[in-house]
Amino acid sequence: MKPTVRQRLLANASVLLLLGLHMATAWAGDAPRPEWERPEINEIDRLPARATSFPYESVALAKAGRIADSRYHLSLNGDWRFMFSPTPEQRPAQFYRDDYDVSVWKTIPVPSDWQAQGYGQPLYNNIQYPFPANQPFIAHAINSVGSYRRKFEVPQGWDGRRVLLHIGAAGAAYYVWVNGQRVGYSEDSKLPAEFDVTAQLRPGRNSVAIEVYRWSDGSYLEDQDFWRVSGIERDVYLLATPQTWLRDFFARATLDARYVGGALDVDVGLLHAAKGTRVTATLLDGDTPVLVRQATVTAVRQEVALTLSGTIDKVRAWSAETPNLYTLLLEVHDADAHLLQASASRIGFRTVEIKDGLVKVNGKPVKIRGVNRHEHDPQTFHVISEASMRRDIALMKQNNINAVRTSHYPNAELWYALADEYGLYVMDEANIESHAYMEAGNEGMRPRAKVQLGYDPKWELAHLQRVQRMFERDKNHPSIIFWSLGNEAGIGPNFEKAANWLHARDTTRLVSYLGWGTLYAQHAPNAYADIYAPMYDSVARIVDYATSTDYAPKPLIMCEYAHAMGNSLGDLKAYWDAIYAHDRLQGGFIWDWVDQSTLLKTADGRPYWGYGADYGPNPSGQSAIEFGDGLLQSDRTPNPHLHELAKVYGPIQFDAIDADRGRFLVRNRHAFIDLSGFSFDWQIRQDGRVVQEGRAPDLAIAAGAAGELQLALPAFQKKAGAEYLISVRAHARAGTIPLVPAGHVVAWEQFALASPPAPAVPRANGAAVVLRETAGELSLRAAGAELRIDRGTGLVARYAYRDQELLQGGAPNFWRAPTDNDIGTGLYATHLVWKTLSETRRVRSVVASKRDDGSARIDVGFDLGGDGATADVRYDVAYLMARDGSVQVTARFDPRYVGLPDPLRVGLAFTMPSRFVDLAWYGRGPHETYADRDSSGEIALYAGKIAEQHHDYIRPQETGNKVGVRWLRLAPEQGAALTVSGSTPLSVNALAFPYSDLERRPVGSAHSSDIRAHGRVSLLIDERQIGLGGDDQWSKWGQPHAAYRIALQPASYQFRLQPTAAPDSLAEQAAPGRDE
Repeated sequence: MKPTVRQRLLANASVLLLLGLHMATAWAGDAPRPEWERPEINEIDRLPARATSFPYESVALAKAGRIADSRYHLSLNGDWRFMFSPTPEQRPAQFYRDDYDVSVWKTIPVPSDWQAQGYGQPLYNNIQYPFPANQPFIAHAINSVGSYRRKFEVPQGWDGRRVLLHIGAAGAAYYVWVNGQRVGYSEDSKLPAEFDVTAQLRPGRNSVAIEVYRWSDGSYLEDQDFWRVSGIERDVYLLATPQTWLRDFFARATLDARYVGGALDVDVGLLHAAKGTRVTATLLDGDTPVLVRQATVTAVRQEVALTLSGTIDKVRAWSAETPNLYTLLLEVHDADAHLLQASASRIGFRTVEIKDGLVKVNGKPVKIRGVNRHEHDPQTFHVISEASMRRDIALMKQNNINAVRTSHYPNAELWYALADEYGLYVMDEANIESHAYMEAGNEGMRPRAKVQLGYDPKWELAHLQRVQRMFERDKNHPSIIFWSLGNEAGIGPNFEKAANWLHARDTTRLVSYLGWGTLYAQHAPNAYADIYAPMYDSVARIVDYATSTDYAPKPLIMCEYAHAMGNSLGDLKAYWDAIYAHDRLQGGFIWDWVDQSTLLKTADGRPYWGYGADYGPNPSGQSAIEFGDGLLQSDRTPNPHLHELAKVYGPIQFDAIDADRGRFLVRNRHAFIDLSGFSFDWQIRQDGRVVQEGRAPDLAIAAGAAGELQLALPAFQKKAGAEYLISVRAHARAGTIPLVPAGHVVAWEQFALASPPAPAVPRANGAAVVLRETAGELSLRAAGAELRIDRGTGLVARYAYRDQELLQGGAPNFWRAPTDNDIGTGLYATHLVWKTLSETRRVRSVVASKRDDGSARIDVGFDLGGDGATADVRYDVAYLMARDGSVQVTARFDPRYVGLPDPLRVGLAFTMPSRFVDLAWYGRGPHETYADRDSSGEIALYAGKIAEQHHDYIRPQETGNKVGVRWLRLAPEQGAALTVSGSTPLSVNALAFPYSDLERRPVGSAHSSDIRAHGRVSLLIDERQIGLGGDDQWSKWGQPHAAYRIALQPASYQFRLQPTAAPDSLAEQAAPGRDE
């Protein structure tokens, strides 16, 4: 995530102020420092990284893949004794000793972050380090320490085996003891560490102690945009291996030149292999062996490297659309044919390459419909359950996402297995981000002094090991098609060496890295990356890259784009129109998947979404709400913009050839599957109601191709003046897309059909409108309806039907409660004048007149701004009451001062009594829609409760809007209802509380959960509201695109207010014009 300008300046200042201190400190002359302040030390006695696997005692257990079922596995998860110390000097330094009594210590669950258990303050930081930046040193006064102890018994049958302690992830740094003896030290809080503890174990009871430091020199490489919390975050267990142990393997499963046959090369590493030891590799398709290879050790060796290879004439290739997996079973037998170990891994055959200037998988160019995903849980921070991971991947598949970037660190091992199984392309990212030092090393986005850690030789090993160990752990997952060297960490030889190492070690994947900047498509220091992966480039910028010859011919995949903070994700469609128009543009990863809010409770027990400020001041001055930028809320409830992403990411596209004759062009955007796995249907709506529907013919359009869909539309009598729309939908059949249920709508589109012209509107019947004037008011009455206009304010004092108040107000409205984008991109500050203008309006005139047709009219003129003699803006509103009591409202916006910024909306703001609780509308829905985020809103009839129309963004902001509204009806449980219908489609909002509750503090609320239905209903009726924007959230480029702004020029719009007796149901509410 990128910074605001203020954040950038603060970050530069904080780093540069400390830079002098850092450079004045001679590294060679330092007094002895602990390991956690020495970047050349990243581990002590930690075993080399290896691929995720387990040495099972039987083939059946290996195939099942449940390590808890093995008798050679002992989980150490659960309650540990725990002591929290504010500083290293206050820690219980001898706690690891057997004779140190910890019985009075409290317990803490493992895995967990200790801040989630009430120890220390969780901090949310983006650029700024949460400690003084003086690398490699850490301020001891704020470096808290967690001391963990627990006992265990070694299971029977482990004698003679090698015993390893596996710590899935902990940090920032930690020491480990077993039975009082130190066994090692590790850094990198997002990768596992293993230690050989065989020599330290004893019969009976044993103890293990882990001392975890909140910060270390490694924290300078972990400056990601997320919660800074500490603890043991992943599983801890013991495993017992045979003395002859297949420690590691690398399975390279690729396709032949025709992308039909498969080649399998398996490199295995054995420890303590005796002569005659045999390794067997069996490739299983289900339970059927399709390839068997064996290799035998010919001499006794401490370490043995073997390669087993073979080819298959035809394989079922793996892709995100077709996640076909085979099981690779590895067996180790001794010379007497006794099984020593069995291990299994799910692998997939696929080829990833750049060919013809494009990223291709299995010979086909792919479009990356991706998201960035942090590991976050609203209650446990970085500790993620299997259920949460499965929920994430199901939601991704159901919303047309095909790729994920593990921003910005290696994720839990299970995540990759799920991506393999269900089909996601993965960009696996090393745990490297030194954002503050990157910013200090950029001047005008060009690297200057070698401040960036990528240039510092003493940081070389740390960079290399983090990349190497990520690779070694994850190397057998087919879902990983890109390695990323890190995020926002600058450039330098340390990154180039890491990229060169990856290219030499792995020829089956591509390397990605954007170390700095967003404005330059190609720069020589990043020549070692295989793709160009910018972040937050505009649509114009990526199109320029695709069409210009000025840049190196690399495919473009945006590592981050479309910043989804708060009410955002405007004009996502523009990106994908460009991506589909240019082969070289191959997609990107939206920022980001899930809000990083936390679940807190008020004093009276009400839950709410918490953020950094709820935990107290951040010592670094970090902004309080940097993390509400997900497509989902942190409990995985979709934010409204997820619907827009699903629509735009839809892999099937419909275009009309001749909609009235049922002819449509269907484009299959899949790379590998045809459309036989989808069913198609259609619906015709008359004024929002479905009047005709049917099944469409089956299609088998090939991947990447287009074909015609011909619907057999029945002839039927159309109603004069009605609007007719046809929707065409594609549904997944059972088994087509993993985790997507049969019938799920994958893609849809809606088209207008020809409609008979509207008949002439008959004049309203009834007595003529009665006009009355007093010193304070003008009033109009007809057919039980009454409209009163206050002469002093120019506002509707009362609009009632049968003596039941319907609404009041009608103030000119040009302002909206600022979204996160409005604030971050500067729109809030530059356009605040529109709030002031609206609040300080002056009434220029209030005039009433009667008309020959029996109607009557009140004209109100407002002046806004100016010096009193002249106005910056004139806003005129005419209220015309017909004989039936309905009121036609005509508003005219006339800006006269060209120096004004464009308004945020043009409309009128009303309020209604709180008894109005129900809502129905004909327009886009059912979720909130905006001018630049409406493609996912199907035009139809919708109904709901007014109190349910707003969305709980983390910070209150503009919410609940509806565009394309033909009419809107509001009703109480009993009594008169009100219908609002536009002469052209309106932008409307109805909320069960004062709109000002959404305002930025101190006027509004701190949390959306503070907002509850109270007071009068807010009804905003607009000609339009500007879009949401969101290309980024910190520059003018993140503001709404020009097509979705409001020009500073005269404009007018018109709508009708129609009172009715209360309908019997919400269904009846969907019938405008019903009158008593």
